[in-house]
Amino acid sequence: MIARSYLYIPGNNAAMLEKAHTRGADALIIDFEDAVAISEKANARATCAAWLDNAPENIQTWVRINPDSIDADLVIADHPRVDGIVVPKATVENMQYVSSRIKNVKQISALIESAASILDARAIASIDKVTFLQIGQLDLRAELSLGGEGRSTTLDAALSMLVFASAAAGINSPIAPMYPDFKDDAGLRSTCKAFKNDGFFGRSCIHPSQVSSVNEEFSTTDAELAHAHAVIDALAKSNGVAVDENGKMIDAASAKIAAQVIARR
Repeated sequence: MIARSYLYIPGNNAAMLEKAHTRGADALIIDFEDAVAISEKANARATCAAWLDNAPENIQTWVRINPDSIDADLVIADHPRVDGIVVPKATVENMQYVSSRIKNVKQISALIESAASILDARAIASIDKVTFLQIGQLDLRAELSLGGEGRSTTLDAALSMLVFASAAAGINSPIAPMYPDFKDDAGLRSTCKAFKNDGFFGRSCIHPSQVSSVNEEFSTTDAELAHAHAVIDALAKSNGVAVDENGKMIDAASAKIAAQVIARR
């Protein structure tokens, strides 16, 4: 199953790492970057290395490295128990470098945080081992001089670029950015629904309290799954065009959407 929730854990916090797999997230992102002070970077690598040797196997594990210490971080992040590496401040150049350097890890996610990288999103998405894109809203807002914290048509355009780039490169849908107020469950759920409708699947979480809501909002319901199977069955029995159980016309594009729903179950 494609991960619905990606819970960030500071790489230097051994206590949080030990409990991380009990929080209900589909995936963990062990953070070497923003959640770790400069003086703690080496400790984060050592703490994560010790944890990985006995890391649980029933949950996806990702590591977010630092863009200015890639080689040092990859010594730890390119571990057989790590499923993927998140590259912040992603560019074509540093994504190609990480892709060429790793041996054990088969997946990379690009965290796109600049205007230049938004415009290069398709090239980044097409790099070997890249499986999904993310966006760093705060850094991008700062570079673009976007005011406030609410919706922005400029930011919406950037988010849409990730959806187009992912589809064009044939990789998974991008995941939605974190929601900063972990006490606002209604806002979290509302924005999850909007992101899912706009072509995103899954979301990063900054607090364990967000995990269950994100999982629910990005889950496929029994009704959605039944409808998807009905669409595929109806088309299989037709000559290319059919109607669903509600009398709505369905075609090959409908079957493609239905197959995506089933794959995400």
